[in-house]
Amino acid sequence: MSNKTTGSKLSQFGLQDYLSIGYLFLLILGVVYETIYYKFLGINILEYSSVLDVLISPIAVMTGNLILGLAVVFSIIMAYVMVKITPKYYKWLSKKTKYQSGKNKIKLEKAQAKINAKDAVITMIAFYVFSVFIGLGIGSGYKTNKRVETNDYNISHKLTFDNGLTQDIKMLGKNSLYVFYVLKDDKEVIIAPIEGNIKMIKKLKKENN
Repeated sequence: MSNKTTGSKLSQFGLQDYLSIGYLFLLILGVVYETIYYKFLGINILEYSSVLDVLISPIAVMTGNLILGLAVVFSIIMAYVMVKITPKYYKWLSKKTKYQSGKNKIKLEKAQAKINAKDAVITMIAFYVFSVFIGLGIGSGYKTNKRVETNDYNISHKLTFDNGLTQDIKMLGKNSLYVFYVLKDDKEVIIAPIEGNIKMIKKLKKENN
């Protein structure tokens, strides 16, 4: 009874509803990704984020990390393909003697019902995207932390402060309020406010790193 009710409610959702739910889902994942990433650096990013930073976190994360952006697109395609191919595979299995009766038949019928549900594509996409965000958040955070600890990184940006001081840094992250970075051969992560402090942030060319 409850499954029918849930299915009925989902079928009543329009495009705008799905877009809103999708954005909320990505918003949560964006915040979780950044929380995990900065946690490896010993930073509670929520303490240094504005409301705007939170709202644009999904876009900032995906545009700032090419691998993540491509992985999300790939996961969506893969999820869609899986939902389209799996029913054919189940249909093929149903012709096998092993699945003609008994527990195997019941299990197969339940699996077919799930994959044929109207929200199967959405569920699969959500699972794939969730896995990508969490996996890359952990991977990126761990890798960055290891590089900081072993000084295995190149200088990537030049900061010019309002007082004229300049610093060549390895930028670990940035939002609308702060810059997170380390100096060469220094393991201490520095958090510098942008407003009233930093005049210019210049990305250095790779050959100068």
